[in-house]
Amino acid sequence: MSSDLAPDSLFSCAGQVAIVTGGASGIGLASAEALAAAGARVLIAGLAASDPSAAAAELASRGLEVAGIVGDVTDAPFLASLVDAALARWGRLDTVVANAGAALDDPHAESGIEGLERMFALHVRSVSQLAEIAVPAMASAGGGSFIVMSSIAGLRGNRVLAGYGVTKAANAQLARNLAVRWGDRGIRANAISPGVIATAFARPITDDPAAAPARLARTPLGRFGTPDEVAGAVVWLASRAGAFVSGQNIVIDGGTVISD
Repeated sequence: MSSDLAPDSLFSCAGQVAIVTGGASGIGLASAEALAAAGARVLIAGLAASDPSAAAAELASRGLEVAGIVGDVTDAPFLASLVDAALARWGRLDTVVANAGAALDDPHAESGIEGLERMFALHVRSVSQLAEIAVPAMASAGGGSFIVMSSIAGLRGNRVLAGYGVTKAANAQLARNLAVRWGDRGIRANAISPGVIATAFARPITDDPAAAPARLARTPLGRFGTPDEVAGAVVWLASRAGAFVSGQNIVIDGGTVISD
C-alpha cells in the first residue's frame, strides 16, 4: 500500500485548526474528540450550561489539543469572537463544524411563527453568519472544510418538530450554496444528516417505550446510531480522504430514510 493511502495519512487532520459549535456534548463532543485525535487543534464552543471549558479540559487531559469557549451562536458578535479566538490561538482556520442545534421543549410550538423564528435563528441564520466570518479566513489559508450538521428531519415530513425539520432542510441548502460560492477558493462545504443517534438530545425517542420500537422497526440496521459514527464522517470530510467531496448531504441513519 502506498504510504499516501495509509489510513493515518489519508484521514489525518494534522496541522489543522478546527472549530466545533455545540461541541461540549453529544455529536459535537465526539466530533471534537475525533478531529483532535486525528491531529487537529480544536476550539469547542457551547452554552455555559454545557461547560465547554470542562469538556475541553477532559480531552486535553488525554493529550489532545482542545480549548473551550462559552457563547451563544445566535449572537453574531460571539461568532466573530469565536473565529478571532481560533486565529489568535493557532494562527489559522481549516475546518468548521456548525453543529449547535436544539429542538423546542414543546415540539408543537415549532409550527407557530415564534417557534419557527427561534429554530431559524439557531439552525440557519447562525450557520450563515458563521460561514460569512469563518470561510474567508479558511480561504486565505488555502481552503478548508465547512461542515453543517443537518438532520434527516430535513429530508422528510414530520407531524411534530416542524420548525426543526424546515430549518434543518434550509441549513443543508446553505452547505450546497457555500460549496458553489467558495469552491474556487478551495472551500469544501457539506452537510451531515444524522438519524436517531443515542445522545441526550434523542432521549425523547430512544427512551420512549412506544417511540423507540417504532423507529427501530423502520431502520434497516435495527439500532440507533452512536456519536462516533457521525464523528467519523466529520473526520472524513475534514481530511484528505474527503478532498473531492463538496456540496453533499451525507445521511447517517442506519437506512431509515430509504426504508419502507
